[in-house]
Amino acid sequence: MDDHQRCRLSVDDGELELAGPPAALRGLGRLLRQHPEPFEVAITGGVVSQEATAGPLLVRMQDGTTLHFSGGREYLDIIWDALDGVAEQAETADDRTVNRHQHIEYLPGDHYRSPDSVPLVIVADWPDAPQQLTY
Repeated sequence: MDDHQRCRLSVDDGELELAGPPAALRGLGRLLRQHPEPFEVAITGGVVSQEATAGPLLVRMQDGTTLHFSGGREYLDIIWDALDGVAEQAETADDRTVNRHQHIEYLPGDHYRSPDSVPLVIVADWPDAPQQLTY
C-alpha cells in the first residue's frame, strides 16, 4: 500500500477531517504538489482531488466522498504545506496530549481562502500509534 492511501477522510456532522500517519500525510502532500492539474487519488474513506484554477483556495465536498481542492498554485500550497507541517509537528512533539492538527477555513477578510470553502481539519496520528480505522 502506498503511504498516501493510509490517509483517511471522514465527515461527521458536516465537519471534514483528513487524517493519517505522518508518512501518509507527507506522501499525499507530495502527490498533490506534483500534480496540480486536475488530479485525484483514492484514500481510505474517499477521494482527494485538486485542480489548479484562478483565485483563492476553495475546499469543498463533491458527491459525499470526494474532498476537492481548487485555486491558484500559490493557494493550493496552503494544503500542501499544512500536510507537511502537521506531519512534522507530530514527529517532533514531546507533549502528546492532543494530536497535532491544522484548521483550513475561511475567516472574514481572508484573501487566500474562498468564502465558499467548507472548514477542513488536517490531523496527524502519532508516528508510533496503530492506524485508526474509519468506517
